[in-house]
Amino acid sequence: MSVSTIFILLLLGALAGYISGLVGIGGSVILVPTLVLLGFSQYRAQGTSLALLIPPSHKP
Repeated sequence: MSVSTIFILLLLGALAGYISGLVGIGGSVILVPTLVLLGFSQYRAQGTSLALLIPPSHKP
């Protein structure tokens, strides 16, 4: 991945987190369709969304 793609994905994650926290919806509602528009397959976009749930729910 190029640096610009990584920057866009980080910006997308921050924006999805902000909007979902503001409105009270799950971030996947915003994240998955946007990742599909960026060229991810449906399965990869859903998998990415699910993988993002692991760090907050992991207890050491």
